[in-house]
Amino acid sequence: MTLLGSTIFINLDRDTARRTHMETECAKAGLTPIRLSAANGAALDEGLRPYFPHAGDRERSFLSPGETGCYASHLSICRRIVSGDLRAPVIVFEDDIELHEGFSALIEHVLQSLPADWDIVRLSNDTKQVAIPYAELANASQLVRYSTIPGSTGAQMWSRAGAEKFIAAEPRDLPIDQDLKRAWHWKLNTFGVLPAPVRRDIFDTSSIDAIGGDGHRSKAKRQARLRAHRRSEAGARFAHGVRTFGADRWIVAEILSALIALAPKRSRPGLLKRANGLFG
Repeated sequence: MTLLGSTIFINLDRDTARRTHMETECAKAGLTPIRLSAANGAALDEGLRPYFPHAGDRERSFLSPGETGCYASHLSICRRIVSGDLRAPVIVFEDDIELHEGFSALIEHVLQSLPADWDIVRLSNDTKQVAIPYAELANASQLVRYSTIPGSTGAQMWSRAGAEKFIAAEPRDLPIDQDLKRAWHWKLNTFGVLPAPVRRDIFDTSSIDAIGGDGHRSKAKRQARLRAHRRSEAGARFAHGVRTFGADRWIVAEILSALIALAPKRSRPGLLKRANGLFG
């Protein structure tokens, strides 16, 4: 009997080719997915509007309409998990991913290996930072804790408890891939699988994020805003790392990640693998 509850993918109504792609990918993995029509960031449902009070206001909203719609779609799924409409655990896919061979068997192994208090497992997120192994999985894969949670919302698995934490009544002003990195803020007990068993962004661009473009924001303004936000939460991030890993392991992981970032790009993957091995 499978431990997985539900599988769902987010897809714009007009993207019929991507819908077919996702149905085929899931069928190959033995999954029966539910399709969620992606939210329109410019015309949100009543229940989602409080999360985005400045949606559609080019001067006050940091999020583009596409980013708002993407975030709202994920929140809609989390709300359905909490209401019981979707049986947890729930895997959530965006529609531009590819599943690696043996995906379903790996997920069952992940679910057997997780602690009872897990909230979210990132499945499409390779990382350039040190990750601390938690459990050995099949095919040389590992269940890990990230020192720095990577971006991308191509694929993740939610528990009901994690979904309930994430739908807290609070306005959202960062893209969802950045917000999910803030485990300390949402109190999400976050895990990942390495190597990532899902390949993301296989179509190069997200048709959901592209809706409405970036509006008034320049790339420089966007990056400055994100850097400022990270600086403002540096203390909270540090405290979270110490709580999660212990002070010694956390500080060593941070130092190793910083040193690897200074190394020549071609040598970083090997150095990262060796660094992760120190925590095995």
